[in-house]
Amino acid sequence: MSEFEPWPLTDEQREIVKLCHDFAEKEIRPRGREVDEADVVTPVDIFAKAAAVGITDFMIAQEYGGGGYTDVFTQCLVQEELCWGDPGIGNFVCSNGFFSDPLMALGTEAQKQEWLRPLTGPNPLITALATTEPGSGSDAASIATRADRVDGGYRITGQKAWISNAGAADQYVVFAKTDRNERSKGVTAFLLRAGAEGFSWGQPMRKMGQRAIVCRELFFDNVFVPESDRLGDEGQGFYGLMETFDISRIVLGAAAVGASRAAYEYALSYARNRTQFGKPIIEHQAVAFRLADMANRIASARLLVLHAARLIDAGEPATRIAAMAKLTASETAMFVTHAAVQTLGGWGYSREYPVEQWMRDVKLEEIEEGTSDIMRLVISRNL
Repeated sequence: MSEFEPWPLTDEQREIVKLCHDFAEKEIRPRGREVDEADVVTPVDIFAKAAAVGITDFMIAQEYGGGGYTDVFTQCLVQEELCWGDPGIGNFVCSNGFFSDPLMALGTEAQKQEWLRPLTGPNPLITALATTEPGSGSDAASIATRADRVDGGYRITGQKAWISNAGAADQYVVFAKTDRNERSKGVTAFLLRAGAEGFSWGQPMRKMGQRAIVCRELFFDNVFVPESDRLGDEGQGFYGLMETFDISRIVLGAAAVGASRAAYEYALSYARNRTQFGKPIIEHQAVAFRLADMANRIASARLLVLHAARLIDAGEPATRIAAMAKLTASETAMFVTHAAVQTLGGWGYSREYPVEQWMRDVKLEEIEEGTSDIMRLVISRNL
């Protein structure tokens, strides 16, 4: 058993890991800087190439046309390799998984067939999950967007912010309040297609990193949604969202591990080949100890992420361990990328090398799907 394989993998898992690593090396890594500097360009061409080899739908069950790797453990292996290539592009390529999780948790069989099948095959649609609002971030129970009952369905009114893939997406899961007197028990989930009357979005939001994922505000002006496109019962949306968070936080932890590996490997290679004061800088104790800390933290974060994935796959309660995995992996990624910049010195601060971009990219992992402060709160409440 290798260091990379702390638990035995199946032959199929080894094959998909190799497929994703090769794809990341050949298609993702070479485009990272270009996409970062383009600022607001969604790399749909890379998404199309990933779809052609089965990467964009691997997490969707076979009965809906997907690859059938529905276990979170395999999803983490894939996410780690793709984000080793580039954090933003890697997360974008797998973004349909975030849409499919609440659909699998709350949807009827008919809804799954209707909304998941278009995400499979060589020409899949792009999707988005709409939760965050200008006045509501990690406190998802406080959302103000409302869904009022009308004949045959609902009318949604409100605004979302920082929605990944907004504008590029064809299908959305939207969370809104059907009971404004309730907090979490008033949240309901809805399925919505781009082009619905009254549904629009703003200009791309300017971000520090992960620019491959374009974020926009969404606007709902009395948007009609038929009752058949409600996910679950009224008031079940928050439950579906929390179940989605348990999965997505672990998978994002794997993304952070992949970016950490990339930064560590780059810094290690640089340290072996850069000479200062007459010897390779890796022979200087301060640099060697920094690299040792990087390697140690990455290994620890990776083990915690995969342990959390195995627990959730076994049906065990995973809210606390998911928060631990995301917190540890995201803060590890910030430490490692910062250490990589420090190891390269002035060159690390230059855009000629990718480590400064990766440091900007991984900051998002400490914020999305619940900030590090929220993760500590979730852990403390589940002691």
